[in-house]
Amino acid sequence: MPKFYFQLFDRDGVGATETGYDFDSVEAAKAEARRVLAEMAAEGLPAAPLNMLSVELFDESRRPLAEIRLVLEEISKEPRSARRP
Repeated sequence: MPKFYFQLFDRDGVGATETGYDFDSVEAAKAEARRVLAEMAAEGLPAAPLNMLSVELFDESRRPLAEIRLVLEEISKEPRSARRP
């Protein structure tokens, strides 16, 4: 069974795990990355300046395979003339 590693990026910065996790496939490891990301978001949404949480997935040789991201974006709907500089 292949081993996968995760690197987490949250409000506290980057945290890599030295523990490898066994999954049947890359797709199963990606599903776990999504679950972990959801747990991270449940603990608190991302904040400025990056407004992002992510889980990066690596294979057993530590080659990057995918990054699952949650980006919080605020989009103003005010007319430009009403916005503060």
